[in-house]
Amino acid sequence: MPAADIYSGEDGYKALCQRKDIDLVYIAPDWKHHFLVAREAMNNGKHVAVEVPAAMNMSEIWQLIDLSEKKRLHCMMLENCCYDFFELNALNMAQKNVFGEILYVQGAYRHELSQFWNEYWKKDAQDKLGWRLEYNQKFRGDIYATHGLGPIAQVLDIHRGDKMNTLIAMDTKSVNGKKQVEKATGQPCTEFRNGDHTTTLISTENGKVIEIHHNVMTPQPYNRMYQLTGTKGFANKYPFEGFALSASEMKNSGVTPSSDNLSGHSYLSKVDAQALVQKYESPIVAKYEKQAKEVGGHGGMDFIMDSRLVYCLQNGLPLDIDVYDLAEWCCLAELGSISMDNGNIPVEVPDFTRGQWNKVKGFRHAYASSSDEAQAAADAMDFTIKLKEKGKKYWEKVDKAAKKK
Repeated sequence: MPAADIYSGEDGYKALCQRKDIDLVYIAPDWKHHFLVAREAMNNGKHVAVEVPAAMNMSEIWQLIDLSEKKRLHCMMLENCCYDFFELNALNMAQKNVFGEILYVQGAYRHELSQFWNEYWKKDAQDKLGWRLEYNQKFRGDIYATHGLGPIAQVLDIHRGDKMNTLIAMDTKSVNGKKQVEKATGQPCTEFRNGDHTTTLISTENGKVIEIHHNVMTPQPYNRMYQLTGTKGFANKYPFEGFALSASEMKNSGVTPSSDNLSGHSYLSKVDAQALVQKYESPIVAKYEKQAKEVGGHGGMDFIMDSRLVYCLQNGLPLDIDVYDLAEWCCLAELGSISMDNGNIPVEVPDFTRGQWNKVKGFRHAYASSSDEAQAAADAMDFTIKLKEKGKKYWEKVDKAAKKK
């Protein structure tokens, strides 16, 4: 390939966004610049794919929605946890009614970050905290809800037949957060807005309950929870992957149980769980798992996420994650802060779709026809060949110039 063009400096992204030969801007800086780059890109007519969290407050959320709608541009948040293997398979099971009606879901980001705080960039020599610890110190609420909320929101068909109505948030006091600031600065810390553990409860229009946790401060194993409680069965990813179904529900799902004595009171055996997964393996997992694990990126889910993004764009399909998902999964930060700052009061969650939340019936991944897939793949290969030819000429020219020196 030809050498990449490099844009640097505080406003370098603006020049990149003004280019006429770019269709999509892939945005992965620190949190505070996600919105700024996305807004600039869409104002210049570019589709955007934005790292999580894509927006940090309600103002940023509404601006992205307005731009996406006005300019008819994709605005996808890069929530890779929607593409992990267990989540994709459990989603497929839920959509096929294996667990019955899903009533209660749990998600989390529980990741103790003490060994990482010093790795986040600092703006100058006077900055002792780095951008992420500073943000935690200044802001209350679940400021990193998307890993836990994204996959379970898809299961509940949020803004595709159901919507989040009300949330209530609670947090503990800050203990370890203050200690991290004191460790970094050598000074006493009297104010740290983000509690060591934050819990948010959300009720939906269809009578479901969502429970979300955020904790990056206290010692505990990494945990995104991902629990689905249905009228017929149960799925759980952490601390270990498992399913709970009775023998009769296994049979109703088209899977022969190892015993007629199975009940929902305990997890399925490894044999039964594997049989269930084999029956209901997600088409996305079936297509990408082998290559994703070879390439890596958070175990392969980054590869699947990017592959789906490219696939949908090349085939002219709706993206898996739209701007309304972005809004719903990011709004817990400011709305949760409002709840907690006012005695844990219920806070209304806006209908970001402006009344269209029930127009689409159920979340589904979009797929092209076999002929359209083949044509898109052929077009992509043709483009790649031409780009490689261009790159070959570029590097031959570079090598020639180097030899003259």
